[in-house]
Amino acid sequence: AKETGTQAPVKRIENCSFLYTRHLNMYFVALTRSNVNPALVFEYLFQKIRILKAYLGEEFDENSMRNNMTLIYELMDETMDFGYPQNCAVDVLRLYINLGNIRPQDEPEPSQLTSQITGAIDWRREGIRYKKNEVYIDVLESVILLLS
Repeated sequence: AKETGTQAPVKRIENCSFLYTRHLNMYFVALTRSNVNPALVFEYLFQKIRILKAYLGEEFDENSMRNNMTLIYELMDETMDFGYPQNCAVDVLRLYINLGNIRPQDEPEPSQLTSQITGAIDWRREGIRYKKNEVYIDVLESVILLLS
């Protein structure tokens, strides 16, 4: 069906699951053979469309995607590593990828790059800075031995 929402966004064919969403006349499809969290897959697809809108314009189409395959390849490389979504924040991506319409306002100094990368994540409030990055992990081990 050509209307959005008339069919389920997940199709299962043999051992493959196809998860898809639609933007204008294009389908964005993710394929998996394992049991994945569908919310993660759909969130990645929606973020990918948001990123493409930022780089190619709100009404991007098939021709604009064909003409910018280098840009799309670089965006795929930055936003996904080994099948896991990585960095989908447009503010951070614009520091690395300058091929599309989004251009950085000024070039950052290499010494400030790390600070800008961690400060530009869109889910972190402005002004939060930590002197130390610490993670506390409790490791609980138990061994059960059965002797006869």
